[in-house]
Amino acid sequence: MELRIFLSSFNNKILQAYKKLHPDCELNILLSYGTRSSDYWDMIVTNKHLSNSRICDSGAFTKNFANSNPTNSITLSGYIAFCKQQAIAKSFHFFFNFDEDFSLKGFETNLRNMIELENNGISVVPVVHDYLGEYFDEVGFYIQKQYPIIALGFSEHKQRDKKNNISSTVNRIVKAGLKVHVLGISSYDILHDIPVNYCDSSSWAQEGKYGNVLWWNPYKNGKNKTDRIKFPDKENTHLRHPNHIGDYEHLEEFEDYVKNNFNLDIVNLCGHNKEFNRQLLNVHYYVQLQDIIREEHKKRGF
Repeated sequence: MELRIFLSSFNNKILQAYKKLHPDCELNILLSYGTRSSDYWDMIVTNKHLSNSRICDSGAFTKNFANSNPTNSITLSGYIAFCKQQAIAKSFHFFFNFDEDFSLKGFETNLRNMIELENNGISVVPVVHDYLGEYFDEVGFYIQKQYPIIALGFSEHKQRDKKNNISSTVNRIVKAGLKVHVLGISSYDILHDIPVNYCDSSSWAQEGKYGNVLWWNPYKNGKNKTDRIKFPDKENTHLRHPNHIGDYEHLEEFEDYVKNNFNLDIVNLCGHNKEFNRQLLNVHYYVQLQDIIREEHKKRGF
């Protein structure tokens, strides 16, 4: 088993720039039907060779939680048409179900959508929301049906006790000989000691947007060597993060890392194109994290 971390909310510009700098690094991306853009053609056709694997989300999260983006374009019929087209082109390694009801009682609605997708010849990964079988044993149902991959999506159970409820559910699926994808989770503290096969994260983009750079700091004590370095764009938020660039204790080492891996300096992370450059560094953090967690999994015999 080798964990794959899929980076979501990706774009073609960052894809090309990163692979130019690190052509041999493994990069996996998640694209969403709900936020599809003109970049998609380049990422899944023209520059398909730049990513190692690609998976497709239905956009159900956007449909459920978007505040400003229009969601009337995210429909089951539209998703079916999109999946059919992309399945022929072999653009994606797998598609998630159109799980439009994220509540603990949403199983029947989501199952109906999955059956309709399957009736249209589309193999999909089911998404669980009732981890603990509080209203229906979703995990048990999909295990019995022997779906090769079962995904854990948004859930009240995840909100209540993230680490323990994810861990127990993942272990149940893996013990049945099946694979598991945990949606929206990419934390070392959660992933390093449970046998997750796949996960995804948009944090590479969000952290860069809000002024943060993630770095696996080899000079840091402890198992989790992640540093979140705050830049001074939004001074009202920096107190939440101990590693402010103005007094960062590993600044010299961080500068060497930035120079050696990206041919950039601190000015490039503060001035013109600062958001893009920060996101570039954050992509590399998750590519490295993928390898780090894989090594942890090997030690544990996963």
